[in-house]
Amino acid sequence: YQWIQGRGRVIAHDDAGQPLRVVGTQSDVTAQRELQERLDQLVRNLPGTLYQFCMWPDGRATFPYASPGIEQIYEYSPEQLREDGYLALARLHPQDIERVRADIHTSAQELAEWRDLYRVQLPGRGECWLSGRAQPQRVEAGGVLWHGYIHDVTEQHLQTLKLQETERVLQHVLQEMPLALCLVDAAGQFYFRNRCFEERFGYPADMPLALPRWWQEAYPDDAYRQQVLVQWQQSLEYAAAHNGVIPHHEYRIQARNGVRRVMDVSGLVFGGHFMAMFEDRTEQRAQQEALHRLAYVDGLTGVANRRHFDLQLQAEWRRCRRSHKPLALLLIDIDYFKQYNDHYGHPEGDACLQAVAATLKAGLTRSHDLVARYGGEEFACLLPESDLAGARHKAQLLLRSVYALGREHAQSGVAPVVTISIGLACQVPSGDSSPEALLAQADASLYRAKQSGRNQLGSSAAVLS
Repeated sequence: YQWIQGRGRVIAHDDAGQPLRVVGTQSDVTAQRELQERLDQLVRNLPGTLYQFCMWPDGRATFPYASPGIEQIYEYSPEQLREDGYLALARLHPQDIERVRADIHTSAQELAEWRDLYRVQLPGRGECWLSGRAQPQRVEAGGVLWHGYIHDVTEQHLQTLKLQETERVLQHVLQEMPLALCLVDAAGQFYFRNRCFEERFGYPADMPLALPRWWQEAYPDDAYRQQVLVQWQQSLEYAAAHNGVIPHHEYRIQARNGVRRVMDVSGLVFGGHFMAMFEDRTEQRAQQEALHRLAYVDGLTGVANRRHFDLQLQAEWRRCRRSHKPLALLLIDIDYFKQYNDHYGHPEGDACLQAVAATLKAGLTRSHDLVARYGGEEFACLLPESDLAGARHKAQLLLRSVYALGREHAQSGVAPVVTISIGLACQVPSGDSSPEALLAQADASLYRAKQSGRNQLGSSAAVLS
């Protein structure tokens, strides 16, 4: 630069001393230098680099300006890149170089913002990920000049890749796990359903599904649906007080094809959303019920067996003793059943037992009453909280109901059809008595019914004819 005395201007010269252009006054140049120094101080602490990149019509590429951070980005100094911008392009990863060059070419043609995420290979650091953006403009000489910013995002990108891989693995695990699973947002929309959910319930992942439709179709019975909604609300309230954990509960759920399944449902509440997991207990429950039937249900008649009766008698005795309520017991015997079997054969005898058992069961209208096959052709009816008058009335109804079956019994000594005899006992359980004493009283009453001619209640003159 040359200061021109008296004119207050600065002229820039080339190496041969020839004047090139008027730069400005000396004070302008001083101000520009100060600004440049301030800019250098500011950008020296940036995590990336501010730069200008220019591509000239003659094929040259240069970095007219690059902040000191460029050396961390490309491992070339700003001075080196000012001379040859292709040094930076040579650092591009082989798998990214064609794409990046094409993006730069497109940006130059359309003067559109350039943005890219790409890799470089650096001698001192190996493979790094860079994120860059720049705005292009035409310059008078016919080239294109970009003003931009590049920063190293290797650590963040690797973390993103790890997170994406974790999400991919998690997605695969959730998709392939043997439990039906769904995610529901705060608006009640199902936004994820795995393959098992689709198989169990028939709702493919691309079918819109929201909670109102789910409640209606999965629980078509109105009364049961209301029970489910109450139970589910209680589960959500429990989850709110227990770190979002939805407790296990069994529900009877109907699939879209009409098949009903017993499902153990649990899950997790998070941020207004919830995840529900469904474990199919249908077969397990069926097996449990089958085992229960084997243990507590008479295989021939379908009513409770002797084991179930004995347990229930003890339980009801204790309960009625605590509540000071009466407990009634009916012992029932099919009249002349041996003669029926001998005359009609065992298959007909089995059918007779089944018919009598069904009639007795139908006659016990209260849910806590119990009819059981006590042994052979004997049955027992347990009537909790029934006084003597109520038990006597029930016994008379059962006598009439069996007679009304009209099942032929040619070998009966009391009637042309199958009949029964009933022994009755009733008392309020106390410490002075026992279930065994109640049984003994009912057995004695049954004995009196037989001795008095059968087809009657013990000590009763009521005889059906």
